[in-house]
Amino acid sequence: MTVCRDTLIDVDDALGIPAPTVSTVALGDELTAFDSATGSALTLNRTASDLFALADGRTSVSEAVGVLSAAYRVDPAAIADEVALAVHDLRAAGFLVPSDS
Repeated sequence: MTVCRDTLIDVDDALGIPAPTVSTVALGDELTAFDSATGSALTLNRTASDLFALADGRTSVSEAVGVLSAAYRVDPAAIADEVALAVHDLRAAGFLVPSDS
């Protein structure tokens, strides 16, 4: 188990899936996610939108780092903590949930 930053995110864990009450609308390069259960909304930039799109219940945090680092042509080590933090924040806000939910 490898944990990134102070998020307690195991990079081998799946990202999860969007919560069943979350709907999204693409607005240019951004994605707006709305949770009908809480009334909360988030606007995700292009990178966060790409991360959210990878949340299929199977893709791990480390796999997402690999995909994003290749897409944006950056060193995986340079973005691993930021990806883990984004996953942590999306989970904490209830927009991503475990795939077994």
